[in-house]
Amino acid sequence: MKTKFLTALSIGAMTAFGAHAQTSTPATEAFNAGGYVTTDGEQIYQTFCAGCHMPNGEGAEGAGVYPALANNPNLEFSSYATYLVINGQGAMPALGQHLDNEQIVNLMTYLQTNLGNDYEPDATVEMVADTRPVAPEEELAEHEVREAAAEGTAGVTRHPIPGSDFPIALAVEVPADATMVFVSGTVPQVVDDTAEQGAPERYGDTTAQTVSTLSAIEERLASLDLTMGDVISMQVYLVAPEGADGMDFSGFMEGYVQYFGTDDQPNLPTRSVFEVAGLANPSWLVEIEVVAVRP
Repeated sequence: MKTKFLTALSIGAMTAFGAHAQTSTPATEAFNAGGYVTTDGEQIYQTFCAGCHMPNGEGAEGAGVYPALANNPNLEFSSYATYLVINGQGAMPALGQHLDNEQIVNLMTYLQTNLGNDYEPDATVEMVADTRPVAPEEELAEHEVREAAAEGTAGVTRHPIPGSDFPIALAVEVPADATMVFVSGTVPQVVDDTAEQGAPERYGDTTAQTVSTLSAIEERLASLDLTMGDVISMQVYLVAPEGADGMDFSGFMEGYVQYFGTDDQPNLPTRSVFEVAGLANPSWLVEIEVVAVRP
């Protein structure tokens, strides 16, 4: 499969520069007998990403929806983008078998510092290596069924994402006799009661709204004799802040990691995050639903 994929890329590169077939070009120099070898982040982007996300990163719609990478706030931190590049998701192919750790670091650096993005590059070779799928024998050990003895987790098996420290679970198993508790969607609480009704400041930015929403969920769970450690699944609905091109995923994550994957509360749920056009209150940017298991 790798050979066919790289052969197709080689043909594409040679076609693009057919008029100069006898001249060494950046496109042809990207390949040798060992495969795809360039370490230039921009060239890697143009080879693997530009076909769907467009050369200028503006995104496209056609056989599918290819989100814009230009001016994308979700690229402030590279961990999730790195995971997608390595492992793929949906229509996004897995590129981990074609790019080494250094190439992926350079691709992330290019994405974070170009296409209208101006973020501090944070990808490292070590982080990329940790994000790659682990060997089958290690994965088996990591996914070994275990019954946690800690309070609130008895009988629940949480499977981590192999080789990744991204703070969500790959899957969660619960015993057949477990009691599931479905908590209604919870919305942000007022953080500035001096702000006028309808003013965005009344509820704060995405981070503040995430924190106040999770705090409210924590209170609801406590009233049911449950804790955040009992949460096994979460659905998140985010609205783009006024004037922004898309949801503030990074801002959401800043609030989320205060409640999940901490030393005091290490249990991680499965999670989905959706961008929606709006919520019941125009000032709300966040709504969260959770499912918990009663120990």
